[in-house]
Amino acid sequence: MARKFESETDGFCCRNGQIQLKQQEPIPELKRLWSSMDADSRHFRENIRFFNGHFAFTTLGVSLDENYTNMRSGVYTFRAHGTIYHNVHSFGPSSRPEHLQLYFYDDDPNLDHRKAATKQLDQDVVKRLVDILKQNPYSQQFRSLGAHKDNLDDYRIDLNTDKRLDQRRYNRPVSSEVAAIWVEGTDLAKRFDRKITLCGNNDERHSIRVTSGAYDPLSYPLFYPMGELGWHPKLPKRNVDWDVVQNPRLSHDDEDDAEGNSRLCVSVRDYYCYMLQTRPAIFNPILCGARLLQQWAVDMYIKIESCRLRWYRKNQTQIRADLYKGVVDAITSGETRASAVGKRIVLPGTFPGGDRDMKKRHMDAMAIVHTYGKPDIFLTMTCNPKWEEITNELLPGQTVQDRPDIVARVFYGKLEAMKDLLLKKMVLGVVVAYVYVVEFQKRGLPHAHFLLIMDSNYKLLVPEQYDRLISAELPDKQKYPELYAMVVKHMMHGPCGALNPKNVCMQDNECKCRYPRPFNENTIQGKDSYPVYRRRDDGRCAKVRGKMLDNRWVVPYNPYLLRMFNCHINVEVCSSIKAVKYIYKYIYKGHDKASFSIDQPDADGNID
Repeated sequence: MARKFESETDGFCCRNGQIQLKQQEPIPELKRLWSSMDADSRHFRENIRFFNGHFAFTTLGVSLDENYTNMRSGVYTFRAHGTIYHNVHSFGPSSRPEHLQLYFYDDDPNLDHRKAATKQLDQDVVKRLVDILKQNPYSQQFRSLGAHKDNLDDYRIDLNTDKRLDQRRYNRPVSSEVAAIWVEGTDLAKRFDRKITLCGNNDERHSIRVTSGAYDPLSYPLFYPMGELGWHPKLPKRNVDWDVVQNPRLSHDDEDDAEGNSRLCVSVRDYYCYMLQTRPAIFNPILCGARLLQQWAVDMYIKIESCRLRWYRKNQTQIRADLYKGVVDAITSGETRASAVGKRIVLPGTFPGGDRDMKKRHMDAMAIVHTYGKPDIFLTMTCNPKWEEITNELLPGQTVQDRPDIVARVFYGKLEAMKDLLLKKMVLGVVVAYVYVVEFQKRGLPHAHFLLIMDSNYKLLVPEQYDRLISAELPDKQKYPELYAMVVKHMMHGPCGALNPKNVCMQDNECKCRYPRPFNENTIQGKDSYPVYRRRDDGRCAKVRGKMLDNRWVVPYNPYLLRMFNCHINVEVCSSIKAVKYIYKYIYKGHDKASFSIDQPDADGNID
């Protein structure tokens, strides 16, 4: 039974018992490296992406945001642009063996090639990992080529990309099931139905399909040291007979349906949700992965989204995508060559984050405004990484950035509590309509934007009503010490400007958030803008990041909500803003995008 937070449903971890997978007993020495506070274990975890990349059988193909991924200080974030590829290379002549080729040399007592590729890593840890991975079935097959490494031209390696095991009972393949080594002309060439063939006389690159059970163990050998299979589309649910889903007449082909049969088989999303759970008395190395956990989580989410996109691409007729629209768009843009008019793949409004989804949500919000009027309150809630619910779940030696899964789950629970207070307990008044959007900062922490439309009896019409709900001042430290500490911790902007010209909010030598704001004795109603809140020059100040700041630096907040949630909660009156569409488009702006086009070369061979 997985551990769950109070806000999570019973089926969150395993679909109410429909999913049950056998997990291998951990290798004692590898478990020590994952969990111990010894110096070598800390070195292993601090450099875990380097260790995994070195021992992986594949190369990682991904466009990373280097500003965040290579940070040595601050919050580490693995941020990928686009998709992720895992490629396996043939083992042709190479002056410097790497990845899969290095396993040919692992019976060398000096490990010279390993040492040359890992000069920055602890060599004792490298040697220990070599010994641990000798139990890995892929490693066993590749090491058997060590005696022939000087004459590899005639050899071939077939990687079985269609290996399936009943993971409810066992999940450890043997070496002969995952790969075959053969010489040109032998019968072993026909052993596997689906395979990748690696040759000793070239350096071809082959991509591992996301629907292959070999995707995970080839790419993350430190998470799957015994070659345990990952997800594949024919993985049956708990009470489904294994033979039923393997029957080609009754089950879907993984080449055509990346989600498999959802009634009989475990979906890709449910599988990785299961793998991310904490279960008593069961050691889960993935949750100890630190920076590698971030990479793994991003990788598997992209796999999930790739599976969804594959389904939409193959089921355009079912979702009623109209090819005619592509022709109309082409003519509208001036394209008259029939050969240049391409087929458009339409993403329906059910695909989260797609253009149609975001536009549909925006139009729904406009319909709400048409019925109930303009929004009255704009509220932003940001995750506090020091919430006890998060810190209590961290394993020894872990920091918040090592557990993005816990951060997201705790924030979800807090968000549900916020909705309960606003919509059921009506702490700000009676809400007749609302919309909200959850976003993730580029540095990893989630936050939510709310727009609330109040009942006519609770509309905020005059500054006196604003002041009853919202403060933009430091509270009295003697009367309200707890609230004062929270305002200083969560609701002080900057410092920026002359106090810190390099702060992230600075653009063209000015704060884009317009801090510090001027002192103001009374709240003034805005004219097509947010109100000018009361910020009295009463001498109250606080030391924030080494600078003394006063009321001019306070971000507007609601004292009750701030004390309840102990996190950054910006509350603003927005009823005076006439540009309602601007507010809604702000919260429905969606994710970052890039546009590009590829045209046919002209007669001279130039590409536009």
